[in-house]
Amino acid sequence: MVESARERPTWAERIADVAPLLVLFVACLSLVIPIAGYGIWDPHELRSIDLARRISVHWFGGVDLELGGVVNALPTRGEVDRGELPFTSMAVGLRLFGLSAWAGRLPLCVWGMLGLVATYLLVSRLADRVAAALSVLVLATMPLYFVHARTMLGDGVTMASLAIALAGLALALFDGVSTGRRLAWLAMGILGLIAGGFTRGLLLGVAVPALAVGLGWLISLLAGAGRKEPLPTALGCVVLGIGAVATLLGLLLLGRAFDRPEHYFATLGFGYSPPTTLPTFDAVLQELGHGLFPWSALVPPALARLSLAPRGELDARGVGLRSTLVMLVAIGVTAWGGLAPYVGVLPFGAVAPLAVIVGLALRDFDLDAPGSRVFGMFAGALAILLLADFRNFPEELLSVFGLAGLKFPESFREVGSAFLALGTLASVALLFLATLERSKADAPAFDPKEYLGWFRTLRDLWNGNLLFGLLVVEAAALGFLAFDLLGQRIPALERFVTRSELGRLGAAWGFVLVPVAVILPAVLMIPRDLFRLLDRARKSPRSFGLVPGRGSLGVVFAALFGLALSLFYYPALAEQLSPQESYEAFRRFARKGEPLGMIAASGTLAPFYAGRGVVSFRGPEEAYRWLLEPGGRRFLVLRSDGLASLNSRYRSRVSKQSNVPILDAHSSEILLASNQLRAGERSENPLDAFLLGSEPHPTHPLDVNLGDQLDVLGWDVTDLDDRPVKDVVAQRRYRFVIYYRVVQRISGVWETFVHIDGFQRRFNGDHKTLDGRYAFALWQVGDIIADRHDIELEPNFTPGTYEVYFGLYSGNRRLPVKRGAHHEDRVRGGPLLVR
Repeated sequence: MVESARERPTWAERIADVAPLLVLFVACLSLVIPIAGYGIWDPHELRSIDLARRISVHWFGGVDLELGGVVNALPTRGEVDRGELPFTSMAVGLRLFGLSAWAGRLPLCVWGMLGLVATYLLVSRLADRVAAALSVLVLATMPLYFVHARTMLGDGVTMASLAIALAGLALALFDGVSTGRRLAWLAMGILGLIAGGFTRGLLLGVAVPALAVGLGWLISLLAGAGRKEPLPTALGCVVLGIGAVATLLGLLLLGRAFDRPEHYFATLGFGYSPPTTLPTFDAVLQELGHGLFPWSALVPPALARLSLAPRGELDARGVGLRSTLVMLVAIGVTAWGGLAPYVGVLPFGAVAPLAVIVGLALRDFDLDAPGSRVFGMFAGALAILLLADFRNFPEELLSVFGLAGLKFPESFREVGSAFLALGTLASVALLFLATLERSKADAPAFDPKEYLGWFRTLRDLWNGNLLFGLLVVEAAALGFLAFDLLGQRIPALERFVTRSELGRLGAAWGFVLVPVAVILPAVLMIPRDLFRLLDRARKSPRSFGLVPGRGSLGVVFAALFGLALSLFYYPALAEQLSPQESYEAFRRFARKGEPLGMIAASGTLAPFYAGRGVVSFRGPEEAYRWLLEPGGRRFLVLRSDGLASLNSRYRSRVSKQSNVPILDAHSSEILLASNQLRAGERSENPLDAFLLGSEPHPTHPLDVNLGDQLDVLGWDVTDLDDRPVKDVVAQRRYRFVIYYRVVQRISGVWETFVHIDGFQRRFNGDHKTLDGRYAFALWQVGDIIADRHDIELEPNFTPGTYEVYFGLYSGNRRLPVKRGAHHEDRVRGGPLLVR
C-alpha cells in the first residue's frame, strides 16, 4: 500500500500535466470568441460568403439560403480565386447555422484550431509539452494566423493545412514509435497535403511542406542523428518523392498559366495575374514583419539560436524537428516570394513553423540556456522599428489581410497608435528582462551591497567630478523653475520667461531629470532581482514544477500583447471596415416602409443586416440620383470616397445652405446618409467643418477677391477646440482657418499656402485645400468655405509680431488677387502676435 501511494501523482504534478493542455484550450477558444463581434467586410468577405451561400444551396440543399434579386447559381471555377476547400467549409457552416457572419467564419475557426492541435502534437512529441504550449500560444497570437482563422478570406485553411501536414509527416519520420503509429502520423500528414492542395494547389499546398519535411529528414540523416531504420528511411524517401513530384508538376502548370493570364488554375490554387506595381522578392519578408507583429521581432534572433542546444547535444528528434523547421521557412519564403511578381503577395501559409521556432528558442531559456542581452536588444530594436513603421504608415497594419487597396480608417488612427505603442514597449521591456541572464538558483537577489555599490561608483567616478557636474545641472534646473514661477507672478519679469512649450516643460520638470538618471540603474535592478527570485523558486523542490521559467514568462509577456491585438485591436479595426454599424443605425432611424439603398455587391447580404428589402444599385451615380429624388425619406450606405460628390449634388438640388445628412459616421470609411433630417437628429457629416451653413465672423475680417472666383472673408487662428485665440505660442498646435465665399465656378486645381513672416523667419503652411476632401470642381456659387489646417510654429519663432500671408497656388502659378491688399498675389492677412 505504501508503494502504491508513492506512485500516485501529487496535486502539483497533476496541475503541471494539465497546464499545457489548458493553454491549448485557451488558445483554441481565443479564435472563436470574437467571430460574431463584427460584421462582414464589404466587398472582401462579402464575396466569399456569397460564393459559399451558392455552394450550400446546390451541394448541401440549403434552399432557404436563396435570395431574391441576386445570383443563386453554383459558382464557376472562374469565380473562385483559390481552392474549393475554404468555400466548401464556409458552405457547411451556412447550411448548419444559417446566413450569418459567424456561421461562415466558424468552419474556418475550426480549421485554425486543428492547426493549433497539430502544432501541439508535433512539438510535444519531438520536444516537450511546455515547448508545445509555448508554440501554440505564439501561433494563436500571431495576427496573420488569427485574422485568417476567423475571417472569410480563405487562407486560414492554407495555414492550418500546412501545420497539419508538417506535424503528420515530421512525426512519421522522427517520432520513434511503433509502425502502426508511424503510419497513422503519415496518414495525418497526407490529409494535410490534400487539404493544402485543395486550398493553394500543388506548389504552395503540397510541394512546400512535403519537400521541406523530406529535406529536413535528409539533413538530419546526413548529420548522423538517429539510426538508419528501414521504415523511417522508406517513409522519408516517399515524403521527399511527393515533394519533388509536386514541385515538378507545379512548375509545369505554372508555365502553362503564363500563357493564360487572369485564368484560375485549380491545381495551382491561383492564376497568373501580375500586379500593376511588381513587388520585389523581399515583399514577403515585409509582409511577415507586419503580419506577425509583435512576434516578427523575435523570429530572427530565435532562428539564430535554433541550433544551440540548452543542455548538451540535441537528440535525433530535436535535430529532425529543428532542421525541418528551418527548411520549411526557407522553402516557404522562396515559394511565396518567387511567385509574388506573377500573382501578387499572397498571405504566407507557413506560419506554424515560425511560431514553433520562437517557442523552442524561448523554451531553451527555461532549460538553462545562456542568457542573451543581444537576443532581447535585437528583438526590442526590431519591434520599435516596426512600431515606428506602423505610426508613419498605418496602412501597413492592413497587410495582414493579404488584400490590395485597403485604406486605414482615420477614425482609428489615434487610439490604435496609442494601443500599439503601450503594448509594444511593455512587452519588449519585460521580454528583455526575461532573457537577460542565465537562470541561476544561487544568484544574489536584493543584495543591499549591490544597490549601494552603484551609488559609491557614481560618487567616486572621475574623482567625483561627474557627481559635482550633476549637482550643478540640478541647481541650474531648480533656478530655471524658480525664475519661471516668479515670472508668472511678477508682471515686470513676464517678458523674460520662457514661453515655448518645450521651455515650459523643461522649467517645470527639468529638476526631476538628474535624480531620475541617478536612481534609474538601481530601479532597474529590481525586476532583474525578481527574476532571480523566480529562478530560485523554480529550482526549489517545493515548486512542484509549477513555477514558470524565464523563457515561458517571455512568451507570456508577448502573448498577452498578441492576445490583446487578437481580442480587441483587430476586431475593433474590422468594425471600421464593415458596414454592420451603418445597417444597425438604419434600423434605429428608419420607419416602416422607408427604403435602404446599397451600391453594387454591397446589397447582396444587406437584407440580413437591415431586416427588410434593400434597393441595390450598379454604381454610385444611380444611387445618388435615387437618394435625392423627391418623396419620402430614404437611406444610403456609401463609402467615404463618394461623400464629396453626393454632398455637392445635395447642395445643388436640395439645400444650398446645408450638407447631406450623415446619420452614422462611426467609421471614417463607411457612412449612412439620408435625404432628410428629422427633429432631434444630428448630422455627423465630416464636411460640416469645411462647408458652412451661415456667414462666419472671423476675428481677422478681409475684403479680398481671388481670380474673380473667390471672396476672402477673413481668417482665424483657433485652438484644437475651434475657439479663436488672439496670440500663439511656438511649438503648440493651432488651427489656421481661411474663410471663402464662392462667386464663380472655379477652374483648375489649387492648393493653399500660408506664410507667417517676420524677423527673417518664415513658417510655411502649404497644404491641400480642405485636406483634399472636397475638390474645387464641386464648389458652387454661394458656398461658404472654411479651409482648416493645423499649424505649429518652430522653436526659433521668438516673441514678436509677424505678418500673415496666404493664397492659392498651382505649380509655380498663384491665383491672382483681384481686390484687396496683397504682395505678389499673396493675400496680406495682417499681424499675428507670437508670445
